[in-house]
Amino acid sequence: MSEQNPPLLWVLDFIAPSFQVLGQESTLTGDLLIASRQLWNLLHGEEVLSIFIGPGVVKGHVFIKGHQVDVEFLVGAAVFNPTEMRPGEPVPLLDILYPEVLDPLEKTTSEQVQKILRSLVIRKGSVSDPHRIITQVSGSELPRTLVAEEYMVTQKISFISGMNKARFLLGGQKNRLYVPFKDALQRGSYNDTSKIWTFRIDKKNFEPFKPFPFSEWIVIEMQSDFTGSSSDASSLVDEEYAYVLKYLTGNQEYFIF
Repeated sequence: MSEQNPPLLWVLDFIAPSFQVLGQESTLTGDLLIASRQLWNLLHGEEVLSIFIGPGVVKGHVFIKGHQVDVEFLVGAAVFNPTEMRPGEPVPLLDILYPEVLDPLEKTTSEQVQKILRSLVIRKGSVSDPHRIITQVSGSELPRTLVAEEYMVTQKISFISGMNKARFLLGGQKNRLYVPFKDALQRGSYNDTSKIWTFRIDKKNFEPFKPFPFSEWIVIEMQSDFTGSSSDASSLVDEEYAYVLKYLTGNQEYFIF
């Protein structure tokens, strides 16, 4: 995997009516946290699906017989139909329009900006200034002239690091979502792909991550530095998931805090 293109942490809200979970059909509401280098697009005939690939966690709740039941699944991919995510739809199944995207490897940066400041001053006496707005003369008093002055100042602006952004969001507001992701990564739970799931938002259920049911699909959007060799979707998911997991486990100081 290219060091210049590390996985990002995507945090997305979702509301999925008629979702099959715990043997019931109910509205599943919650959050998805997934480490993925990009949003991939898959094609089969005229059907297009979008997919995040990488270790993640789905945490939410459903109501069964009037009682709230918490739901938590470790996932290796999240699949959705992009045509169902239009802002005009009554229920955005996955809020792909306004995700939180975190890059823990992003360094602290600073830049200098120049500002033009404007002020108004009153000058007495005879004034010849191209920025004169108005001159007032009153009896024997000296004329008073309102002048607009402009001057430029240089200011340094600092931006916080991606690590601090991730700590702020995942360690605070989304801590309930982040803790199971962190614990699973530290325990090695994502290494056993037979025990994780694919979040099928398009089909409104969870499916086993293996085998991945897209052998006849092709990848129509791919990073130029992808090191795999196949455009077959199932092969790509296997290769990409392994790369992302290897990156996370090899750089835990950036993703575990």
